[in-house]
Amino acid sequence: MPTLSAAVVAVLLAVPAGGPQSPLAGAARPPAADVALADELDAYLVRHVLAPRFPACVDRERGGFHANFASDWTKRPDRHRFVVYQARNTWTAATIALARPALREEYLGYARHGVAFLLQQQWDALNGGFHNAVLLEGGPDPADAGVKMTYGQAFGVYALAVAHRATGDAAALERAKQGYLWVEARCRDAGAPGYRGAVHTDGSPLASDPDAVAPRPDAVGIGVPALLRDMNTHIHLLEAWTELLREWPDPGLRASTERLYRLVRDDFYSEPGTLHLFLDAQGRPIAGPSSFGHDVETAFLLIEAAEALGIRDDPRLERVARRLVDHALALGWNAETGQLYEQGFALRPAFDRSIEWWAQFELVNALSVMHARHGAEGPRYRAALDKAWAFVREKLTDGAKGGVFAGVEADGRVRDGKSNDWMAAYHTARSLLLTSQRLRGDGR
Repeated sequence: MPTLSAAVVAVLLAVPAGGPQSPLAGAARPPAADVALADELDAYLVRHVLAPRFPACVDRERGGFHANFASDWTKRPDRHRFVVYQARNTWTAATIALARPALREEYLGYARHGVAFLLQQQWDALNGGFHNAVLLEGGPDPADAGVKMTYGQAFGVYALAVAHRATGDAAALERAKQGYLWVEARCRDAGAPGYRGAVHTDGSPLASDPDAVAPRPDAVGIGVPALLRDMNTHIHLLEAWTELLREWPDPGLRASTERLYRLVRDDFYSEPGTLHLFLDAQGRPIAGPSSFGHDVETAFLLIEAAEALGIRDDPRLERVARRLVDHALALGWNAETGQLYEQGFALRPAFDRSIEWWAQFELVNALSVMHARHGAEGPRYRAALDKAWAFVREKLTDGAKGGVFAGVEADGRVRDGKSNDWMAAYHTARSLLLTSQRLRGDGR
């Protein structure tokens, strides 16, 4: 991958006048340590997140974004284009165009490239909704077995909503609206809470046996039984509807977003500070472990949704968001090394002590949220942020070839993967951008 001189990095990190590096007159300047860490995060964003992937992933011949790369960033063959990867790279390009003026024109081009693929190839012109995956030569991937996962629909809407904000492309917003309406019409059950995890390609319900002891996994990619309400799907539907609401203040969308907000905040949440992985079709929790990465991510997503909905004072939100982070720190975090473990239980320490790259970055983001909201009480979230970031820098980063490793096994072995259908730049870029902004006193 190309190396970047200090001068080039400085130019690429330029922000608008009056932005994070130029506090408004009279505003308290952030501590020097916060500014120094923000500078480090900004440089890391360019060196390890953007430069290895863009423009290498941009496929000018067949459209969309190439997913599979070796550890040295040479291309490995792709067989299809997966909607989640395509959407996440489109979102990243659009977000960088909005956040970094020096990169705006370059990344607007990547965003438009991603939008074109989502509109033309990833969208199912016959049945509506986004194909889970399409073959490089065109047409849906037969490995999908006639199923569309709701999770993938959420990311298609999410990417196009933010791409509209960046590009002003009316077609992107229109297709985001269509994606939202498709999910509302086909993935919800009348009188039941939440959304099905998957449907047939045409949007019809998948057959299921409510008496089965081991329900058949239906959703391609994440293996969610169709009748169950999957936490991971619902937090990302909330994320997608939140971003679309910012672009399209439709009353029906607002009502759907608020229903999701309350479902996640009240029904998926469980004391003392974790999320149920699944609810049944009636909204009752199903026993299971805690996913610490999803817990801390959801704290942030609930706060974002409340802001978009105009909810200014919600004591329930404040309690839930903070306890999701505090519980992860209590039972899923190694206070010495700064690493966030993969899974545990509500009342017992982690049993899966491996580390996922995305969860560690979500922890960095969530800790910066908690520090921004509660830092006046003391330095514990800021101190935890330093440790969590040090683990990223020292254990998850390839200093020689660039990029972020997929994770670390419980025995300390590093997983040598940097890009695939599920590993794009979305978690990393969002965490780095927002944490940097908050450290500079300019982020929510």
